[in-house]
Amino acid sequence: MAGARESNPGNPALSAFAEEFNLATATPQAHSSPGTARSTHILHLSDLHITTSDEATLWSNQLAQDLTQDLQIPNLDALILSGDIANYSTPEEYEAAQQFLDNLGKDFPLDPEKIVIVPGNHDLNWELAKRGYQLLDLEDYDGKPKEGHYIEESPNVIRVRDEAKYQQRFAHFSQFYQAIKGQPYPLDYDQQAIIDHFPEQNLLILGLNSAWELDHHFKTRASIKSGALANALTKIRRNPDYRNCPLKIAVWHHPLNSDGSDRIIDKGFIEQLAVAGFRLFLHGHIHKAETNRLHYDLSRGGRKLDGICAGTFGAPNFELRSAYPWQYNLLKINDKKLTVYTRRREEPNGAWKPDSRWSQGPGQSALHYYCIEL
Repeated sequence: MAGARESNPGNPALSAFAEEFNLATATPQAHSSPGTARSTHILHLSDLHITTSDEATLWSNQLAQDLTQDLQIPNLDALILSGDIANYSTPEEYEAAQQFLDNLGKDFPLDPEKIVIVPGNHDLNWELAKRGYQLLDLEDYDGKPKEGHYIEESPNVIRVRDEAKYQQRFAHFSQFYQAIKGQPYPLDYDQQAIIDHFPEQNLLILGLNSAWELDHHFKTRASIKSGALANALTKIRRNPDYRNCPLKIAVWHHPLNSDGSDRIIDKGFIEQLAVAGFRLFLHGHIHKAETNRLHYDLSRGGRKLDGICAGTFGAPNFELRSAYPWQYNLLKINDKKLTVYTRRREEPNGAWKPDSRWSQGPGQSALHYYCIEL
């Protein structure tokens, strides 16, 4: 369960067992108010799937009410959107998303550099993806088609990718990103690893695109581009302020482990993040809150990464997982402790409330938060 105790760091077998079976090792501790002073507050939203301005108005009000009235948060230090901001990646949906953020910003002002955004599989436009393929008779193709770069329509006809046009499937997301951040999201895959540094909070966040290989036909090949990660880690290594930042967090959309085929299969990049000093990774996609731990070292105090998954903030009813409500996470960092508060909303027009799902053991009540020692 997600509220299980940390595996014995001195026992490699138990640590390996926890990783192999995706057991969470974050440990809930004594409750503290999320609004405590001298804390860093990070709002983590995922899978908004926003479509209309009416949703933008309703959702921003519900969220601001929860943050101010129930959680009593004085301010936000960062906002992380871990993908699937839109539902079909249309300009109209991103206008609604921008309205949502503008509304929220009136209650919790955030400079553009304090907002971290990564794309999900719903942030690429399928119509633009289709335009990235050219219909061609196989006999007219010069050479052998590259696996994964074409779609077979029949034994004699294929659709071949035009790389420049194919990259444009993220164009609408890129324009939304520019409206929020002041610069377009790069369409060059090797540049889709963006560093946001928060010197006042001693925090560095790396945003990655796990949907860079996806389109209307290839829907399940989620991965992290090795060139993009290499470029980002090089920048971090060569910049002392980045390299020595006490807390490094990576963000992408897809899970490493799930019951679906659209998870990230090649997990080797996690080792690079661990060696580079990353402590946490945030994601979404599976529409339910989860946490787990991956050990790089099996020694006490060794390198490890805790995964924090946010549930869906606004998916349509038919895309909600059975028995799971709408959810979001609020992260509070205080000294060497991270507390993750999980919130739930059960009615479309209802209010957000504590999501007590982190079990504590037989005869004990589940908690609406869990703690991770940093």
